[in-house]
Amino acid sequence: MKDKLSPLLRPLLLITAMFAAMGGPALAPALPEIKATYHAIPGIEFWTKWLVGISGLFAAIGAPLFGWLSDNWGRRRSLVLALAGWGVFGGSGMIEQPFWMLLMGRAGLGLSLGGLLAANTALIAESFGSMERRRMMGLQSTCTSLGVIFSLIISGWLAELHWHWCFSLYLLALVALPLALLTPTPKASPAPTGERPPSPFVGSFLLITLFALLGMAAFNVIPTQIPFFLKQEGDYAARHLGMALTIMPIVSGITARFYATISRTTGLWNLFLMGGGFLMAGFFAISFSHGSTLSLTGMALVGIGIGISMPHVNVVMATIIPPRSVGRALGFLAGCKFLGLFASPLIMQPVLAASGYRDMFRFAGVLLFLGAVLLAVAGPRFHARDVRNGRCLTDEPTPVHNNPEGV
Repeated sequence: MKDKLSPLLRPLLLITAMFAAMGGPALAPALPEIKATYHAIPGIEFWTKWLVGISGLFAAIGAPLFGWLSDNWGRRRSLVLALAGWGVFGGSGMIEQPFWMLLMGRAGLGLSLGGLLAANTALIAESFGSMERRRMMGLQSTCTSLGVIFSLIISGWLAELHWHWCFSLYLLALVALPLALLTPTPKASPAPTGERPPSPFVGSFLLITLFALLGMAAFNVIPTQIPFFLKQEGDYAARHLGMALTIMPIVSGITARFYATISRTTGLWNLFLMGGGFLMAGFFAISFSHGSTLSLTGMALVGIGIGISMPHVNVVMATIIPPRSVGRALGFLAGCKFLGLFASPLIMQPVLAASGYRDMFRFAGVLLFLGAVLLAVAGPRFHARDVRNGRCLTDEPTPVHNNPEGV
């Protein structure tokens, strides 16, 4: 008879999912004051913005690293290590220091941030089966949205005191770390002696990661370009900008909460079409808007698309990849998401320079929808081939919670 999962496991997973979204937003309100503090440094405007960018770049490195670590060292150990790094490196900005040390602290935070998301997602994939896994992946995305909203609001208040106080948000890890240490987590059955885990880098896997990378590159135009677009349209009232930046995570969080129910309505691969359709409709609505009403409607539609697509890529990956390789697969997937955020300006800026904001939003919508169509059409074929070659699963793996004391 299998033992039940610890009642502490779900709260731990949802809390750390919130933390994984608080890397960049927590620092955003402090950037002008940081720039003023280090004004004597040549090129400080560039380097101040790089405080946010460097954490995303190193998160793209840390996610696959911690994914491999979780497969070989244990899910909980990896989660504890990432959580400790998130608190130490993130909170290091509270003390006076040279700018280069501040930059290195953000790089360390990025490694931990990627590890936190990779270990969190792998633990969900390993601990839950079938519809419960889908429900937890949806809740993970909901908590990610809540983390963005929470960090933007609280860090804005903290920045009013002093920019150093924005870094105190990362000390929340001190609250979650004891929970991570005390929560028993499932332990996977060991591989047969001498048998290497199958490589997760198969055709269907590569299609999903490509969609995630391009998807995050397209999503990132919302927070980075909407303020300039609204200003160009003469609708730059602070209240409109605030609504524009918060409506997407709010709607995506609500949608993700019901992801498990939505996913019952269609097949594993066809659900990408639903998410892609909402994303394209949202970006097109933004591109045709001449005021805040239609642009906010577009943001809401994009939020619905994100709430469907983001948990679904994790669910599909956890469904088709063998359990002993799922940490590497989900870590690489998380790394591609962070890489997409980092690469977004490189992909979108040429379109913006050549055609303007409206065509850039349309390009983003078409790119996402075509990616969804490619997954819906080619995904099942690649998956069937990978199954025949013995490199993918046909059904969802059984959750491994036969040893609740394992790490």
